[in-house]
Amino acid sequence: MASKTQDDTRYADFIAEVAEWEGVWALYHNGWLLQTTATGDKFCPIFALRDEAKSFAAGIQSDHVPTAITLVELMESLMVQWRAENIMAGICPTPALPAIVVSPDQLSNDLMAALKDVMDERFGNQS
Repeated sequence: MASKTQDDTRYADFIAEVAEWEGVWALYHNGWLLQTTATGDKFCPIFALRDEAKSFAAGIQSDHVPTAITLVELMESLMVQWRAENIMAGICPTPALPAIVVSPDQLSNDLMAALKDVMDERFGNQS
């Protein structure tokens, strides 16, 4: 797990919420907001909830606005671009806590597994 502390459930909560809603929120203003970790990795902050994205934008005093992204858009467009440009996903940063930074591949795998669980729950295991 990418989290530094065992009691930080932001990543697991994010995956569960996003699989249920089938979308994420990111911040957009003439392009997606990108930030850099202390080690120099570029990442795009993404959130499960609009209010989290809005709060983060206000906290960093950004002109970027929360914008919804479907899971299809995330996986088939944004993550493709991120892989090409070596950009990571920054999960649920807050003014007090840094983003949980994961690779697009890790995020994609975790989201697909969670989405399968949600679908099995909704429709029964079809396999």
